[in-house]
Amino acid sequence: MRVSTIMLVATVASSLVYAVAAAVPPVRVPTQRAPVLVQARVPDTSNSTSPDYGNASKFVPFPSTAQFETADSWIADGKRYRLYGFQACLRGTSVTIAPGVKRDCGKLNLIMAQAIVRDSKPVCTTIRELDANNLLVVCQTTTGKTGYDLATYMIAQGWGFAAVGPSGQLAVPGYRVVEQGAREAREGLWAYVDLPHPVSILVGQSKHQSSNSAVGER
Repeated sequence: MRVSTIMLVATVASSLVYAVAAAVPPVRVPTQRAPVLVQARVPDTSNSTSPDYGNASKFVPFPSTAQFETADSWIADGKRYRLYGFQACLRGTSVTIAPGVKRDCGKLNLIMAQAIVRDSKPVCTTIRELDANNLLVVCQTTTGKTGYDLATYMIAQGWGFAAVGPSGQLAVPGYRVVEQGAREAREGLWAYVDLPHPVSILVGQSKHQSSNSAVGER
């Protein structure tokens, strides 16, 4: 199933997806495609772990001074921003891009995120302040009068993953649908058979830490 065949209704932050990325050899890069419609349920704001969409009305241009830390987080004006519901590949993990040639998955993902943001010129809005210096945001690009969700696009092109919360629940369930489409089409990072899925790694680390904590309390 190709990503371009995914045509589902979007409801996350009133946004959909559209972007164009620049070529970064030697990896495959996304080409211009028609907007992708995706099912993405807005989180239940009654849950304390979900962000408040009540203030998500003011979108501002992506900061030109932003310094990316990872493909899902950047620093601008002394604050750290995190793209909600989006999980990047982890630095320190690697993928084999050619026989005998490995690259850091997190760094490769970061390069592509920078290219996509540069070319798609997204606007973002804060949906939750974790503290004075750390904020969760959603971003979108615009075609005509229609907004397209940036995280959805990146995941659909294989340059990101559906994030999960501390409890293991998906932050945006619809992102997993998009991720599965990218996986089946072997888009982006999914083209590499040894792709280290970041969510699996993080969940495994969390379980290991919980297990150690339980042993230590005995």
